Amino acid sequence: MEKQRIFEILNDWNFWDKPLPKYIPRYSYQKKLSSYQRSGEIIILKGVRRAGKSSLLISHIHNLINEGVDKKEILFVNFEDPRFTGELNVALLEKIIDTYKEYVNDNSVPYIFLDEIQNVFQWEKWVLTGYELKMFHFYITGSSSKLLSKEFGTALGGRYLDINVLPLQFKEFIRFKGFSLPTKPEMVTNKLRYKKLFNVFIKDGGFPKVALLEDDLRRPEILMYFDTIILKDIVARYNLKNYDYINKVALFLLSNIGKPLSLNKIAVSLNISYNLINNYFEYLKNTYLFYEIYQYEYSLKKQFSGRRKVYCIDNGFLSNISFRISEDYGRFLENIVFLELKNRGDDIYFHYGKKECDFIVKKGLSIVQAIQVCRTLTDKDTETRELEGLIEALKTYGLREGLILTEDEEHVYNIDNYTLTVKPVWKWLLE
Repeated sequence: MEKQRIFEILNDWNFWDKPLPKYIPRYSYQKKLSSYQRSGEIIILKGVRRAGKSSLLISHIHNLINEGVDKKEILFVNFEDPRFTGELNVALLEKIIDTYKEYVNDNSVPYIFLDEIQNVFQWEKWVLTGYELKMFHFYITGSSSKLLSKEFGTALGGRYLDINVLPLQFKEFIRFKGFSLPTKPEMVTNKLRYKKLFNVFIKDGGFPKVALLEDDLRRPEILMYFDTIILKDIVARYNLKNYDYINKVALFLLSNIGKPLSLNKIAVSLNISYNLINNYFEYLKNTYLFYEIYQYEYSLKKQFSGRRKVYCIDNGFLSNISFRISEDYGRFLENIVFLELKNRGDDIYFHYGKKECDFIVKKGLSIVQAIQVCRTLTDKDTETRELEGLIEALKTYGLREGLILTEDEEHVYNIDNYTLTVKPVWKWLLE
């Protein structure tokens, strides 16, 4: 590829002679980026496609310029640009840098933003060399957990800090919709507004662009994201010959969110070999489409050989691909609670004994919280099941207080010296 052509591509993506695009702040991520910047390490943003990684890079470019960095000291490269197809290797990286130095800036240590770097063969060795020779400040994004696999971690010599970027939390979703976060009094006086926003959030999920689209455009956008992840990040990357199999596994997982399951069960249900199921499950996790949590055990060996539950990266996939929200509202709530706990950086498990408790939260070496999630406790059988499961978990892990998250109920149970607080999911998300 000629340098002139490379420069044309780079010029389209960079802001050397044009204003930066506007963006909606995501304060927690921006704060972490600014904090990590001071370390001088390679900074990696990882996460599912369309979660907003590129926009976070743009927001950080804004910050750098506000701090006095010249626009021409910043290079942004998007490796999803189809004009780079067939050229994604270290030789191209070298040529991009040569072009940038020749046409734009050869007088400083630039800030290099490499977007969707997993598309470039052996990128990690090139980045590590640039880092060790203090040639660049690196910011990197990727949509595959293989980006931070053991092999890459070894290649980078631990010289990176990573940020896991998820779709919008409910607080962020409210800002994207043009509203301010409610004060405690406003949760009462404007309850209807925030419940309406939550009803959209639980159905359409938190992909940033989806949140900004009109009602009739959201579903096609979500379906396009799903197809792109399956076809581009899995079928093409792993050179799979059978799209139907990986799609069936994904749909099976979407339809069993929050249920204890085993890979053997999936293999039997879909009449696919265990080895294939195991591979496909890893591929789906590598794209961040699904996360798994384990039954909590004090023995790690028992933990990893025991039951697991699977959750999806975004509720939009549940409602638009697997089943309608009216069919199982409780599972939609449970998936949102999982994603919030993930966003908060908690270690998450579930309890499975004589009874079951949806989430066990661990901080450091200690279990600190037990949480049940259900739509309502008005049904007596449901109430009994949820209370008994929560109390069993509290007894097991030496806790005195538990939490039950529902659609709209709010009260407190005091049972056998245990305090069980019931509150709506939407309020909990705003705490």
